[in-house]
Amino acid sequence: MKHKPIFIPLVIGLVLVLSLLGAAGCPTTDRYNLTTNVSPTGGGSVSPSGGAYDPGVTVTLTATANSGYVFDYWSGSASGTSLTTTVVMDAHKSVTAHFTPVAQTYTLTTSVNPSGAGSVSPSGGEYDAGSSVSLSATANSGYVFDYWNGSASGTGPNISVTMDADKSITANFVAAGPTVLFSDDFSNPGSGWVTYDEYDGRVAYQGGYLYIKDYTNPSGTIYSEAQRYFTDLILEVETWLIGGTDDNWHIVACRMQNEDNYYGFGISADGYYYAAKFVNAERSTLNEITYSSYINQGVGAVNLIHIECIGNSLSLSVNGHLLEQVTDNTFSSGDISLAANALSGTFTEIAFDNLVVTEP
Repeated sequence: MKHKPIFIPLVIGLVLVLSLLGAAGCPTTDRYNLTTNVSPTGGGSVSPSGGAYDPGVTVTLTATANSGYVFDYWSGSASGTSLTTTVVMDAHKSVTAHFTPVAQTYTLTTSVNPSGAGSVSPSGGEYDAGSSVSLSATANSGYVFDYWNGSASGTGPNISVTMDADKSITANFVAAGPTVLFSDDFSNPGSGWVTYDEYDGRVAYQGGYLYIKDYTNPSGTIYSEAQRYFTDLILEVETWLIGGTDDNWHIVACRMQNEDNYYGFGISADGYYYAAKFVNAERSTLNEITYSSYINQGVGAVNLIHIECIGNSLSLSVNGHLLEQVTDNTFSSGDISLAANALSGTFTEIAFDNLVVTEP
């Protein structure tokens, strides 16, 4: 009797056994997937961005920040704060690169005009977007702050600037004027000038100026004192003839002790001037009475009288022109006064306005 071949059943059995072993979890050569992510979206990138890798392979990942961001840290299947990290592919892996926005900054630049006139604090720098910067302007000696221009405006020395862009700001200064010791536009009847209304003349606040009227007879001068005390000074005042004779004197006095002792400077509405010293009512001429074409003449013609009483130096200027400069040391301090004197006709009426007394 013949036997049946046995190799066919053996092959079939071997196939079945191998199938069962694979189903039971014996190792295979499948690859592992690496997935990368970026947070927030648009913050940067990861290289390589992912892929399938053989088991056991080490993958080096590199994070690159986009403009406006910086890398922060890794999470998921990796950790750390370095730009690069490594991942061993012994399983499927997911890694996230985290980025943070970079704070936007703007540049503040300051300058001073004219150079050397002052300073600005802070002088400038880099500031976060939206921040508020307080600037202060400080004048150097001989200057005063005037105004801001450029990326800011205003006339106060302190301002705040919001940094929403690059900014350039200039602090402007001007030369300091002389110190004003006293000024009067004669709009306030209580400003202190002596008023007077008698048979020989009148002094009054009138129409926003100081009005002085002097009658020719009796002879004499009608004064109004400021009732203030000065030593060295520069005085300016406007004056004009309202009515009556132009043969007169519009008088400004300094270092006045009383009506008999002072330095007097006079101009007339017909073009003459003088400088004199009065001691115990006795006149001592410091210059001869002189005609000047610089003096505006007639009714309503305004003249600006400028006197300086500084130490022993005394000077008279009219309408910006120096007419007389003399020296004398009899009086060193005293009051100031405005006065009128009619020399002919019946009377003279004059006005004084916008008086300013400054330090030399």
